[in-house]
Amino acid sequence: MAHKKKIKDNGRGKVISLESAVNKGQKTRTDNKAHGESEAGSQVSPWRRRTEDQVAEETFWPDKGNRTLFALAFSGLILLLFYPPFFRGLFFPVEQRWTLILAAVIFFFAYLWKFSRREIAFLNRPLDFAAAALVVVYILAAIKPASRGLAMAEIAKVLLYFLTFWLVSRLGGQRRTLYLLHALYLAGVGAALAALLAATDLVYIKDGFVGGRFFSTLQYPNALASYVGAASIIGFYLWARSENRWRYGYAAANYLLLMVFLGTGSRGAYLIFPTVVFLYWLLAPGGYRLNTLAHLVACGAAALLGVAHFITLALAKAHGQAWGWFTLGLMVALLGQLLIQGAGRVLTTPRARMAAGVVILVILVGGAAVFVLHQPGISAASTGGQVPGVLGKILPPQVVSRLKDINLKTRSSRERIIWTQDALQMVRQRPILGFGGGGWEAAYRQYQRYYYNSTQVHNDYAQVAVEAGLVGLVVLAAVWLLFLLVTAGNYRHSQGQGRLQALAVGAAAVNLGLHAAIDFDLALGAVSIMLWACFGLARSLEGQRLEPEPALPPLIFKNRQLPCITAVSLATLVLILFAGSYLAGVSSARQAAAALQRNNLTASAAYLEEASRYDPFTASYNSDLASIYLREGKTKEALNQALAASAKEPYNLAILNRLAEVYWQEGSVQEAVATMERAREIAPWVGAVWENLGQVYDAAGISYLQAGQKDRARQMFQEAAALPESIQAKVDTLGDFKDLHQPGGVALSPAIQLRAGIAQYFLGQEKEAAINLEAAARDANLQAEARLWQAVMAFHHGDGRLSSRLLAEVQKTNTSLAKEYDQLKTLPVLSK
Repeated sequence: MAHKKKIKDNGRGKVISLESAVNKGQKTRTDNKAHGESEAGSQVSPWRRRTEDQVAEETFWPDKGNRTLFALAFSGLILLLFYPPFFRGLFFPVEQRWTLILAAVIFFFAYLWKFSRREIAFLNRPLDFAAAALVVVYILAAIKPASRGLAMAEIAKVLLYFLTFWLVSRLGGQRRTLYLLHALYLAGVGAALAALLAATDLVYIKDGFVGGRFFSTLQYPNALASYVGAASIIGFYLWARSENRWRYGYAAANYLLLMVFLGTGSRGAYLIFPTVVFLYWLLAPGGYRLNTLAHLVACGAAALLGVAHFITLALAKAHGQAWGWFTLGLMVALLGQLLIQGAGRVLTTPRARMAAGVVILVILVGGAAVFVLHQPGISAASTGGQVPGVLGKILPPQVVSRLKDINLKTRSSRERIIWTQDALQMVRQRPILGFGGGGWEAAYRQYQRYYYNSTQVHNDYAQVAVEAGLVGLVVLAAVWLLFLLVTAGNYRHSQGQGRLQALAVGAAAVNLGLHAAIDFDLALGAVSIMLWACFGLARSLEGQRLEPEPALPPLIFKNRQLPCITAVSLATLVLILFAGSYLAGVSSARQAAAALQRNNLTASAAYLEEASRYDPFTASYNSDLASIYLREGKTKEALNQALAASAKEPYNLAILNRLAEVYWQEGSVQEAVATMERAREIAPWVGAVWENLGQVYDAAGISYLQAGQKDRARQMFQEAAALPESIQAKVDTLGDFKDLHQPGGVALSPAIQLRAGIAQYFLGQEKEAAINLEAAARDANLQAEARLWQAVMAFHHGDGRLSSRLLAEVQKTNTSLAKEYDQLKTLPVLSK
C-alpha cells in the first residue's frame, strides 16, 4: 500500500486513497491503519458532537481504565456471543443458566473496568431503560404466575438477554465492534457448517438433518434460517468493508450461509429475508450498492448451484457427490469474487462499471438458463416422479415443495393464526401482567379451541403478551421503537462504512424480529442473544457519536465507590446463586433418578428433598417426592408434597393427576373426583383427561357402593354414563377446526365407551352397557378389562356358562385382573 498516491480531503486532514476512489466511484475511503478499518465520506456532519477524526483515533484499547479488567470482560463477551448455537441453540434451561452465570461474571469484570475509569452509571440512554424495564416486568409477572418454575426460567432468559445488551453496548466501539460482529458472524458460519456436516454424517447432531431440511445444532430449521440469514447480512457488511484479499474468505462463508439458508426450507424466511436484504441494498451508501449487488448475485447463484443436488444426494447417502456439488458452488462464489475484484481494477468510471454489471448479469442469467435446460429434473422420491418447472431443475424437491406451499391456506399457516388468536384470549383473561413467564406453555390448553400440542405460540410478540401482559408488550414495543430510532440516528449521522455498519446491524435485527412474529425463534437463546447483541451494537454506535459518559470527580467518586462496588458485587452474587441453585437442583434430581432405578426409595426421596431445597420453584420435585412417599405408605407427607406441587403449577395435568392419586390413596374420594374435574376444566380438549375422569367416576361409584352410599354411587355412575354424549356434543362444536383436531384430542374412544359401559351396567342400562363394552373389547389394550365386565354382567343375568368362558379369556391375558371378578360380581346393581 506504500506506493499509493495520496491526496487531502478538502483540508480536513483526512487521507483518501485514489485507488479506492476509483474502485468505489463516488465513495471515498479513509485509510485508517491505526484501527484496521476504513471510513468513507466526503463531509462530516456539523451536528455531530464528536468528529470523525476523534473517532478514528480510537484503537482497540479504550483510552482509559484497567486493561486487564477490560481484556477479561471483552474476551468473555466474545465467548458469550459465539458459543450459544452449538449448545442446542440454548433452548433448554440448563444451558441457559450456565450461560447466565457466565454473563454475570463478565458483567462483574466489565463494571470493575468502568470503576477504573471513574464511571458508575448503569443506565444512560432511553434504550437502556426500556431494556431494563422488560426485566422488571417479567419479575412482576412472576408474582402470580401460571407456573413458578417456568416464570423463573423466563426471568433467567430475560436477564441473560439484558446483560448481553448491556455488555455489548458498553464494551463495543470501533475496532471492538468489528470483533463483536465477527463473533456473531462466525457463530452463524459455524452453525451452517455443522448443518452440512450433520447431513453427510461427518458429525452426529441429534435432529441436525431431518426430512431433507437443515436443522443443525439449533435443532429447528426455521430458527436456523432466521439465524444464518441475520449472520449473512452481517457478512455482507464485513465483505464490503474488507480488503480484497479478505473478501475471498467472506465470499466463501456467505455462500455457505446462503446455501444452508435455502436448505432449511423455511417458508417464512423465504419471504422475509429477501425483503430485508433488498432494503439493505437499497439503503446502502451509494458507493457500495453496485459491489454489494454483484456480491449478492455471485453468492446467491453459487448457493443455488451448491444446494441443487446436495440435499438429494445427502439423503441418498452419496456424501462424496454431495460435497462435490458444494465444492462446485464454492468455486462459483470465489470466481464471482475474482470477477468483481478484476472489474474494480479495470473499470475506472461509474458508467463503465454499470455497463459491465449489466453484461455480467446477462452472462449469469444466460449461463443459468443453459444450465437449467441441460439439467434433468430432480427426482422427487416422496412422490415417485419429477418436480416440474425451472425450480425443479435447480433446487431439491423438499425446498421446491415448500416454496410452492407459501400461502395462508396451509395447515401450518392456519394454525399459527389460530394459536395467536388463542393467545389473545389469554391476554383478555389477564391483560395487565399476564400469566408470568412460560404462561402459554402452562395454561394454553384451557384456551385452545381444538386439540393441538404446542409449547410455543409461534409468535414471540403474542407470547410476550401472554407472559407479561399488555405492560410487557408495550415495553417490548418501546425497545423496538427506540432501537429503530437509534439505528436511524446512527445511519443519518454517519457516512460510508459507518453508515453501512449501522444499516447492517439494523437489518440483521429486523430480519430476526420480523421472523419472530411468525415463529418461536426467540425461544432459542442463541437467536435472542444475537438479537439483543444487535440492540447493544446500535446503542454502542449511538454512544460513539454522542458525548461519552463523564468520569466523576475524584472526591465524589471516592464517596460513591464503596456503595456501588457493594451493590454490583451483591447483584452478581444474586445472579450466580439464582442460576446455580437451579443447576444444583437439577444435579440432585438426577441423583434421585439414579437411586430410583436401583429401587432405593429412601435415597431417592432424600435427593428430591435436597433438589426442592435448592430449587423451591420447580413443582416436579414435589410431585415426584409425593409418588415416592405413596410407595412408602406415607400418605400424609405425600399429600403435602402433591399440594405444594399443585400450588406451584395449578395448570399442570401431570401434577393434578398425581394429586388425585394421592387423594385416592388417602381415602379422600370426593377430593380425587374434584381434582380430575378440575383437570377437565383446564384441558377440555385433551382426550386422556376425559378418559381418566371416566375411570375415576367408575372407581368412585364402586367405592361408594362398597361403603353402602348408593346415592353417591348413582351420581358417579350417571356422570360416567353421560360422558359419550358430552364428548359428542363437544366434538360437534369444532366446526372449521375439525380437520385440525389432532389425534389424542377429545373423541368417543374405546376407553370412554368402556367407562360408560361399566357405569351403565351398575345403572341397570343393560342394552347400552352391552354395546359399549363390546365396542371397548375390540381394542386390544382394553379387551381384558371389557371381557371382565362382560363376565360380571353375564353372571348377573344368570348365564354362568358365558361368564366362565369370558373369565377364562381374561385369565389368559391378565391374571391379576381376573382375580377381581369374585369381588365385582357381588356388587349390587342400582335400580333404574
